[in-house]
Amino acid sequence: MSFADLERGQGGYRNSSAPVPTSPSDAEFLGLQKSLSVQIFKINSNVQGIMKLVDQLGTARDTGTVRKGLHELTETTRELVKRGTDDLKTLNTLQRTLPQHKAILQKVSHDFQVSLVAFQRAQKVSAERQRTVVAGVKQAVEENAEDGAGMSTSPNSQRQVQTFQNQISPAELAHQESLIQERESEIREIETGIHELNEIFRDLGTLVTEQGAMLNTIEDNVTVVATNTTSAASELDHASEYQRRAGRRAACLMLVLVIVICVVLIAVLS
Repeated sequence: MSFADLERGQGGYRNSSAPVPTSPSDAEFLGLQKSLSVQIFKINSNVQGIMKLVDQLGTARDTGTVRKGLHELTETTRELVKRGTDDLKTLNTLQRTLPQHKAILQKVSHDFQVSLVAFQRAQKVSAERQRTVVAGVKQAVEENAEDGAGMSTSPNSQRQVQTFQNQISPAELAHQESLIQERESEIREIETGIHELNEIFRDLGTLVTEQGAMLNTIEDNVTVVATNTTSAASELDHASEYQRRAGRRAACLMLVLVIVICVVLIAVLS
């Protein structure tokens, strides 16, 4: 199943009972909701990819290609998060005039926030792993410099130095040292991304609060309508009861009138 299939409504997002648009604003809401669902799917997939690449950092598979892929995938996911945040805000605005889509908005909002939490956790793990790698490279470079200066002269130290030099060549050490600054810059960038996510969480918190207030207003209106309906039903019951009593009174009066007429007729005829 490809992203193109998802965007066409196939695969996991295909639903035979999907709402049918009844107005332009309704169609805009449903189209945007569908697009945001696809973005959420992509964010979740990217998070899995990020974690796989993070697992390779500091190992024999830690190459420039891995680090570049990790950086690009993280940046792509950040763009998806920013776009998704804007789309969710637009959905919230549209839903104010489309109360029938309240449940849809709540679900997509929840799914999006879950994806953001997963992405934030992945960024924190990535930053921590890269700090560990940088610390190890720094230590290796410092130890190599100290060993080269002849600070350890014992036979055991010399053997350790020789073993270390056989494992990591001077050229590799120099290359790793040149990458320290690049890795530290990447860590700072990740930390900036985490801070941006915190800001997004605050914005979404405000949005959810506003949505809650709006839902409370709708519920209040529904309660008022229900109260008015109950009152109207009670008034109708009273009116019906009054009508029944009036009918019985009219019947009694007619009966009395008939009896009186009969008595008069009997008196006249006799």
